[in-house]
Amino acid sequence: MADDDLPDSLEPAVDIPPRDEPPAPPTPKGDLRIASVVAIVTGVIVIAWYLFVATASAIADVDNLMWIQIGMWVLAVISFVCGIVSLNARMARELAAAGFIAGVAAGLLSVTIGLFSGLELLG
Repeated sequence: MADDDLPDSLEPAVDIPPRDEPPAPPTPKGDLRIASVVAIVTGVIVIAWYLFVATASAIADVDNLMWIQIGMWVLAVISFVCGIVSLNARMARELAAAGFIAGVAAGLLSVTIGLFSGLELLG
């Protein structure tokens, strides 16, 4: 019979070398988790600052208020831009949506509360 020359299917293959590991798949396009995380973190900082400004009556006693306000405007712009950039995400869309919401909220708070407190600060 012709099957006598074939190896037994239950025997281990000791004479066959192992295969090489396939290369890792490339990072897919649209992976903008870093932009989303930056938008969320900076947005939370800006929102917390403006909640502090809106609720604290002793804000005039804070030293270097002008530099803090300018820093909050810069963080709000960073959060807003990263929130807009995270709209292009193809992966982790929930995180991208949270980044967009945080960026827009930080931008809107910076325009509404930050504009008036900034004018009061400069004037």
